[in-house]
Amino acid sequence: MGSWGGYIIIGIEAHICVYQTVIDLISEGYQVTVVSDAVSSRTEENKIVAINKMQRAGAQISSTEMLLFELQRVASGDRFKALLNLIK
Repeated sequence: MGSWGGYIIIGIEAHICVYQTVIDLISEGYQVTVVSDAVSSRTEENKIVAINKMQRAGAQISSTEMLLFELQRVASGDRFKALLNLIK
């Protein structure tokens, strides 16, 4: 759970397990961020449909790199430098 009272979601079968988890969390009032490049489905179409439905239901959609920098919040310091080295 993130410091803002939300969840960061990754996983397999975006159109089944991930989708149901996201919908349950949203219905409980949590902020949910789905990491689009860290979820999968057997077909690309299923993944796209699932991400679209989760977003319409209120989930935020992000990517791994975007989320790492978002969580960092500031573009300075040792942790930021380590993050840059990790991504490059």
